[in-house]
Amino acid sequence: QGRQLAVKGADGIRAEKLLRSLMRLSRGVQYDLLLPHDRNFGLGEQIAAARSIVPPVSRIIHQGSAASYSGKACAILFPGQPVRSVQTFAEACLQVAGKEADVAVLPLENSTAGSVGDVYQLLQSHGLYIWRSYDLPVHHHLMAVPGATLDQIHTVISHPQALAQCSDFIRRQGWHTIESLNTAFAAAQIAQEGDPSRAAIASLDAARTSHLQVLADDISNSRENLTRFVVVGRELVITPDANRLSLVLKTPHASGSLAATLALFSDRNLNLSKIHSRANPVEPWSYLFDLDVDCPANDPQALATLYQLSREMSYLQLLGWYPAETGNQPAGDD
Repeated sequence: QGRQLAVKGADGIRAEKLLRSLMRLSRGVQYDLLLPHDRNFGLGEQIAAARSIVPPVSRIIHQGSAASYSGKACAILFPGQPVRSVQTFAEACLQVAGKEADVAVLPLENSTAGSVGDVYQLLQSHGLYIWRSYDLPVHHHLMAVPGATLDQIHTVISHPQALAQCSDFIRRQGWHTIESLNTAFAAAQIAQEGDPSRAAIASLDAARTSHLQVLADDISNSRENLTRFVVVGRELVITPDANRLSLVLKTPHASGSLAATLALFSDRNLNLSKIHSRANPVEPWSYLFDLDVDCPANDPQALATLYQLSREMSYLQLLGWYPAETGNQPAGDD
């Protein structure tokens, strides 16, 4: 009898899941019928009004110095153009939002250490849009003042992302870590202090600029270490070569809501290349989800999904629909 009840219970769960799937698909069909006639689809109007050509820019900003990875990304994305640097991501976004800069180049995520949550939150709060992304190969090096040796080092300084990306090497050495605003800033700090017991993790450019000695090369956890940088501006720009859609959303507070939300993309054969959760700063114990969808510009299935999300999510914001590129800079340039 117990086994029969278990079977019935399992059948009931399967039946409930099937019913939910059918209801979700039915809602999708209904939304498809409504979409062409709905004049209150604000996100759709926003997308329709987006620029299709990137406007000319002359005021480019990034966080860190020219010797930082952000500085290198700027040089690749805007070759030969003058750029300015600031101390923090927040300041860079504030200057773009306040029209003191046209665009900012910011790190969005790393292939081993994950998302840079602060940047997602800043884009969301300032209403900035991603115009382009570029995957930059990153090679971290350990550097110290001239004459220092590896066995003298007790403390290593770098940006939190760099420390995370080199955590295996640091753990094997048993070193103490200190966070810095930027890898190049960390190198400059080591040079200024002149303490042979402290080292920085940064690029070869940073070592050369700060006149430091490299003690170890390529110390990242992964040999294939990529950091995704994005160009962000005030206006929504969707160029014909766009192939990635980035969103932030909050699901309804109900059982199975995230799974049901993700199924919407599968239902329309859309590939979710990323999903990342982060705490919602304005609502305790609530979470936002950052999503990347691989799809061409103005893809009808993506637009239909956005329409359904706009009607069913507690919160939905478009971060950009843009071309995503992968870098192939040689390691010797780091």
